[in-house]
Amino acid sequence: MLEEVLSFVPPKKLTYLDLTLGRAGHAQNILKKIKKGSTFIGVDCDDDALIYSKENLKEFDKKDNLNFIHSRYAEVFPILRERGFTGADFILMDIGVSSPQFDDPKRGFSYRYDSDLDMRMDPKDKLTAKDIINSYSEKELCRVFRDLGECHSYYPVVKKIINARLVKPINTTFELVDIIKSGLPRKELNEKGHPAKQFFLGLRYEVNGEIRELTKGLEEAIQFLNPSGRLVIISFNSEEDRIVKTIFKKYTTKAPIDKYHPLLEEKEPEFVALTKKPLLPTEKEIEENNRSKPSIMRSLERKKLAR
Repeated sequence: MLEEVLSFVPPKKLTYLDLTLGRAGHAQNILKKIKKGSTFIGVDCDDDALIYSKENLKEFDKKDNLNFIHSRYAEVFPILRERGFTGADFILMDIGVSSPQFDDPKRGFSYRYDSDLDMRMDPKDKLTAKDIINSYSEKELCRVFRDLGECHSYYPVVKKIINARLVKPINTTFELVDIIKSGLPRKELNEKGHPAKQFFLGLRYEVNGEIRELTKGLEEAIQFLNPSGRLVIISFNSEEDRIVKTIFKKYTTKAPIDKYHPLLEEKEPEFVALTKKPLLPTEKEIEENNRSKPSIMRSLERKKLAR
């Protein structure tokens, strides 16, 4: 959704904070649009992504002030303030796993490759998908697949996992896929899409704490906006978008009048939604990049300071 993102970027000198830098695809195009002398801060928890992006953005080194920080986006704001950054004029959050991470078999994110069960966005983290599958209790596994993965027939799969790991540890993605398939009813196996998709999503969320990070990070990002600053966020499923929608509503809706203090004026919200409805990828983009199909974009702006 590059064109949609660019439509919210003011073509002026500004402080641009990219909280999910990845391989800098968005950043490269945004830096081309904003004026010379801007400040750019790229954040990612994956060292490989940062190394790649530093090289990829070298052409802007003389034009703008480039900064790179290794951190989870929900944890970066104290670091930003320590380094003297007090706010941003444009913030981008393109959440989830990047395509290079999905396509690297060694990272263990995909059920398409037979690889070690890993799924860590930051390889320095300790918890892996293998740890979860082989050590979590039945109750904990049910929570992961039911609440995070929103799986329907999670319990038979959990029982299969418990029984399989009594024989030997479950180490690879294909081993897990076979167990998932063996626990699902025929009806679900015949449905469109891979039967392991939601189970892998739940595991990924648990490994990386993505739902907690989204909730905390989005709150922090909104508060970090300068007056007239804009935030654009791209999520990739209904669960993530519900969180974004709820938090946006909190900041863009008038506070209700207290019936016990009727003389108090109704407080105007400090932020305004720039997307009344979420933006979705065009058919052309989906044809060119099928992975863009589930993307959902929302944006808000902090109002100007009253004079």
